[in-house]
Amino acid sequence: MIIQFAINEFLEECELKNLSPYTLKTYKRSLNDFRNYCKVTKALEIADIDRSIIKGFLLYCRNTMKNAPNTTNLKLRVVKAFVSYLINEDLYDEANKPFKNIAYSKVDSRIEVFNEDHLRQILRYFEKESRNKPYHAYRNRTIVLMLLSSGIRRGELAEIRWRDVDLENGMITVSGKKRKENGVPIASKMCVELLQFKEYCGMFFDGELSEYVFCSVKGEKLNPESVGTIFKRLKKKFGWEDVRLSPHTFRHTFASYVVKGGMDSTIVQRMLRHESLAMTQRYMNVWGSDLRESNEKHNPLNKLDL
Repeated sequence: MIIQFAINEFLEECELKNLSPYTLKTYKRSLNDFRNYCKVTKALEIADIDRSIIKGFLLYCRNTMKNAPNTTNLKLRVVKAFVSYLINEDLYDEANKPFKNIAYSKVDSRIEVFNEDHLRQILRYFEKESRNKPYHAYRNRTIVLMLLSSGIRRGELAEIRWRDVDLENGMITVSGKKRKENGVPIASKMCVELLQFKEYCGMFFDGELSEYVFCSVKGEKLNPESVGTIFKRLKKKFGWEDVRLSPHTFRHTFASYVVKGGMDSTIVQRMLRHESLAMTQRYMNVWGSDLRESNEKHNPLNKLDL
């Protein structure tokens, strides 16, 4: 069977499983890159997929496409899911073991966060931009404040409708991974910001408020990629080398503040909607106060008269 046709069938199967639009888009993009690489290497049939093709594709992603380790690992997971589908459909021989001894790339374990100076620069930039593009500047500033104050993901942010916002009780409902709906608390200051932004949008759109909180000037919903583009432009503007300017860095920054402030790990897990404690524990290991307090109490220097 031709690889292109097999990919089409796999994607149709994913749609039947009702995977989220964002997941489908990720699968399509990754498999499109894989298909293009297979074309270049003259691997046209699914039987041509072997360990050398998989290994070559990963090297192509890293060296030619300049993909970061996280992106390369994501593409590897997608190709594995594709091949697993082929095996289940009896279209591919499992004995070929195309992924044997192929490991995921090591990822930098450092968790990057914004400091107060970073945050002030970003907010000041939007204040200046409001002279030229008032709606875009106000919307993007509110996006930054929402990401910072709630720790939600960019995909969750893009899906928020005004009906999901409960300003009276300080809660928003977000649709997270696997389409799970969760209630996320928002600070009183963020409630004030959202109320003011809503009033502004009502005037900007002549009373025809968009269904979505964060939308284009035409009232159309922003997709996660559009949210990411906002930060790509900021990245070019500031050229920071000490921190990654991305929506996810705001999530890490939120985590750093609440952990340093003494929030319990189980509450941090609930706030960030981690499926397991593993990621939450990484935050606790970096910013938790247990080690510092224990060291201060038991450090041998405390016993010496210096």
